[in-house]
Amino acid sequence: MARLVTFSAAYGSGGSVVAPAVAAALGFPFLDRAVPAARSAAVRPDAESATEEERTEGFLTRLLSSFAAGPDGTAGVGALVPGSRDEEVRRQAQARVEAFASGDGVILGWGSTVVVKSAFHVRLDGPEENRVRQAMSIGGIDQATAQRRRADTDSVRETYLRRLYGRDWRDLSMYHLVLDSTAVPLNVCTDVVVSAARGFWTRVR
Repeated sequence: MARLVTFSAAYGSGGSVVAPAVAAALGFPFLDRAVPAARSAAVRPDAESATEEERTEGFLTRLLSSFAAGPDGTAGVGALVPGSRDEEVRRQAQARVEAFASGDGVILGWGSTVVVKSAFHVRLDGPEENRVRQAMSIGGIDQATAQRRRADTDSVRETYLRRLYGRDWRDLSMYHLVLDSTAVPLNVCTDVVVSAARGFWTRVR
């Protein structure tokens, strides 16, 4: 059985730091939510933010604009119309995750918490004000920018999971491990996740 760790991370919680560090510590390949945007080796200035695909004219914008509206004018939640563009977007994202999940690995984002049911699921979060401060440190940005990106990115990622899979990313029952990664140093969070994941796989086997 493949050994997999999935990460759901709120903005500023350090998912862009902890998830790849866990992959490196375990010696596993890493699938980043920024893969489509970061086709070059360049690192994005603020890796905690939603990617261009999520935030602007790319992936999530196409996704949100494709949802069929219900009688009240709102988009359906988790109920995708067969053959519609939104169904195709989910199919493509799910196929990317499932192909990667055929072997050991660590996945950040992509709805992998829902898609890869057998994985060890981790949630990184923390109080909003603490996440803003941590994002400022990680991204080298000012407070106003971090606050704006926090509101935008959290909304984008919450919508992604709710619209595509009908799940609330705040539902703690989806995760095996939940960390306030603004209260615990990120390198310690990495060690905790690695140790907990190994214990999970030992128990499962």
